Amino acid sequence: MFSKLLRTGAVATLIFSSAAAHAACTPAISDENLIAPGKLQLSINPTNPPQQFVDKDGQLQGLNVELAQELSKRLCLQVDLIRMDFPAMIPAMNAARIDGIDTGMFWTEERSKLMYMVPYATQAISVVVAPDSGTKIATEQDLIGKSSAVEVSSYQMNWLKKLSDASVAKGGTAVEMRTFPTATNVVSALLARQVDNALLVDSVARDLVSRGRVTEVLSGLGMARTALAFRNKTAANAVVNVLNAMRSDGSYQALFDKFGLTSLPVEQPFAIVGPGPA
Repeated sequence: MFSKLLRTGAVATLIFSSAAAHAACTPAISDENLIAPGKLQLSINPTNPPQQFVDKDGQLQGLNVELAQELSKRLCLQVDLIRMDFPAMIPAMNAARIDGIDTGMFWTEERSKLMYMVPYATQAISVVVAPDSGTKIATEQDLIGKSSAVEVSSYQMNWLKKLSDASVAKGGTAVEMRTFPTATNVVSALLARQVDNALLVDSVARDLVSRGRVTEVLSGLGMARTALAFRNKTAANAVVNVLNAMRSDGSYQALFDKFGLTSLPVEQPFAIVGPGPA
């Protein structure tokens, strides 16, 4: 199943720099710490604007795309962004098909034991409805008994499952949760009236609201850090050094200001958080 997901999802690669561009500098990550010599290969799921998306010309755009460009320049390495759906990413990394994940993945304690996670942003969950649906949701408890669309294997799914399980444990009703492979599929299901509401990363929800596609009814749920992730600790530490340098010279905050996302608070230094793989 994994090989099928990888074949169907990772069909487009964006290469940010050539060997010639790096001829005058020394790579910050040596080849023994990379799957392919001279390349840092990161997965991305470009269905979450403004974090990452495909523009009208078929080009990858967004904060995480420009962050990868900056990593390429400062690490003195070619960076390949490999497109795939989120459920395939962790298996791909564990199978040594990619070096890391660049898709704004929420940090969790469980995930931090599977890979080296470097938090670099802060996000939350928003609940959205179709603009003309008339669905009334004032608190998170109003999700109980309704049908909700979420991305499979996502932070949003796990957050909603905990809410539903807590309701059932008290003798109440469960949430009717329907899972989809991407945020695009989630929104399509919502607008097709297959569900009452959808749970999205807040930056994605704001982008859709700005284009009049959905109405946001709840925001700020499950506030947490989002992270880059790596299979190799040396590679992760090299990226930590780049992020700290970007914060020092102002380019980190400028990037987040450009795309309207929430940066990691300055009192939180960039670092690997969690034990990493056993």
